[in-house]
Amino acid sequence: MKKLSILCAAFLLLAVNLTAVAQDEEEEKDFMEMNFYGGLGIPAAGISDWHDTLGAKTGFSFGLDIGYFLKPNMVIGLNMVYSQFSIDAEDEASELHHRLYNPNAYIKYYFQSESNFEPYIKAHIGVENPKFTTLVGNFAGNRYREKTYDPALAFGFGAGVFYYTADFSGLFLEVNYHRALTEDSKAEYGGEEYKFGENFGLVDIHAGVRILIGS
Repeated sequence: MKKLSILCAAFLLLAVNLTAVAQDEEEEKDFMEMNFYGGLGIPAAGISDWHDTLGAKTGFSFGLDIGYFLKPNMVIGLNMVYSQFSIDAEDEASELHHRLYNPNAYIKYYFQSESNFEPYIKAHIGVENPKFTTLVGNFAGNRYREKTYDPALAFGFGAGVFYYTADFSGLFLEVNYHRALTEDSKAEYGGEEYKFGENFGLVDIHAGVRILIGS
């Protein structure tokens, strides 16, 4: 009888522990996301034909998103994107680049379903830190320098689709339109001031890996 009581007590204790574990698993939810990605940057305005001979060619970009789940299907976060573009020129400028350093805040909304696919929409706002190749100085021949211009407001929107390859990770593909208000951005060289003079736009195509971190 005593052995039976001990056995029943042990069984009851095990059942309570299993129930607690099951409840913990049910309450586990996505807390943060981390996205690592790379892709193409396609000039859409401004730097595509900047100063005629210094237009940007299609370039590359890579970045990192770190986001927090406000709701199971809504994320807010911060990201950093670096972009680099070759220059459409046949002189010494062809060896230089246009570069963009862009920290943003973003918000993303996922359209959840029973499948492994989750389409989403995304919007961002941030600060563009441009470094443009510029014709500088007063020389008999051309002379170009990669000059850092004043930061400017940047914003954009996009859409994509995420595919689960595991419970807490997967792959995604997204397309974003990015706009920067660089019209009044200026740079200095040798005591001279250079003004960018126009705003620019980009179409970014990104592919990457998303990792979900549970609560």
